[in-house]
Amino acid sequence: MKLINRIFDKRINAYNLLFEININQYFKIATEIIDNNEFQRRRVKSSSTVYSLLKKDLLEGCIIPPIVLAFSDRHAEDLNDASEFEIVELIESKHNKLIILDGLQRTYTIRDLYKELEASADFENLDKLKNQHIRIEIYLGINKIGILYRMLTLNTGQTPMSMRHQIEILYSDYLEQDLNGIKLLVESDDRPARNKGEYKFKEIVEGFNSYLDRDYLPMDRNSLLENIESLEKLSSENQTSDLFIDYLNTYNHLISVIEKKSNNWLFKEDEFEPQLSGQPFGKSADKLFNRPQTMTGFGSAIGKLIDFKIYKTISEVSGSFEDIDLGDVNITFSNFIVKMENIRKVAKKIGNDQRMFLHHVFRELFDKKGDSYLDLNKSIEEAYSSYLRKTQ
Repeated sequence: MKLINRIFDKRINAYNLLFEININQYFKIATEIIDNNEFQRRRVKSSSTVYSLLKKDLLEGCIIPPIVLAFSDRHAEDLNDASEFEIVELIESKHNKLIILDGLQRTYTIRDLYKELEASADFENLDKLKNQHIRIEIYLGINKIGILYRMLTLNTGQTPMSMRHQIEILYSDYLEQDLNGIKLLVESDDRPARNKGEYKFKEIVEGFNSYLDRDYLPMDRNSLLENIESLEKLSSENQTSDLFIDYLNTYNHLISVIEKKSNNWLFKEDEFEPQLSGQPFGKSADKLFNRPQTMTGFGSAIGKLIDFKIYKTISEVSGSFEDIDLGDVNITFSNFIVKMENIRKVAKKIGNDQRMFLHHVFRELFDKKGDSYLDLNKSIEEAYSSYLRKTQ
């Protein structure tokens, strides 16, 4: 691995390091990245023809565009005076933390060609491939919002990667960390979030997306790129805290407080009026709020309130949770379920309409200047009125 150049990217406050590396070295690094990060194992099946051509080009010595990697390291040392040896040593010690920002399909193609030549015992071409040089760029000292920004700009116009997938990749390291009792479940766990402090990882990601984009609807690449000012504010906020952890802790705190205040409320079908057309939105306080629609509504609402300067950070909202008034919990939660039932009956896209309603519930609940501040039942009524005005 030879360092060719180092440039400080002022836009995202990180170093961009350009290396020349032989394919054998990159194959070992890439295998470790893909094996250690399940979210980078996905590939594009529809591009088999294009990538079969790339295999032929590689065997003929084709120079492919640089593959772009990154790892988030808040405490990365200043690299201005670091020697090439020190930089290479630092990178080699971080192989298991690297993620691929751009060039995942090229990486799969290299790996497939490598294995095909091994399987066919074509050692002459395998040796040629191993010794062929490619270039890789590595972003060092970049925060997660900066990685997201670079992912968006690097992949524009190419095979699309969903926003949720991108953020899953960015935050997948939290699946291995102690989160103060919070457990994030992935698809392979193959079970619902039953216990206190358990959440589906993909649902938390959706809620965090909505906080980033200030929108309860799914976030896409173009909407975020068009909102650079918001991204810059988020990047600035992310210098002193980790927004994903802030969102997760704040939402978990909200559910904990509401569950405590609910006095173990449970939905009782034989006592409930009117009759529902299906299952209720939730049968307990925590189940009402441990839903992706609720997480996205909360995220987008708090994001908007921060933009309106009602709060400075998402963590600040936590200070008001203990003062939330549930009123008569049977009346409040029954009202909540009825409103969600009404939406289910009339909405063309039920999930989107539910997200809209819940966005307004949390806007009303936490707006210090509003008449429904910290009054959940009143917030539900006001939010439903807002929903009807917007949809009828």
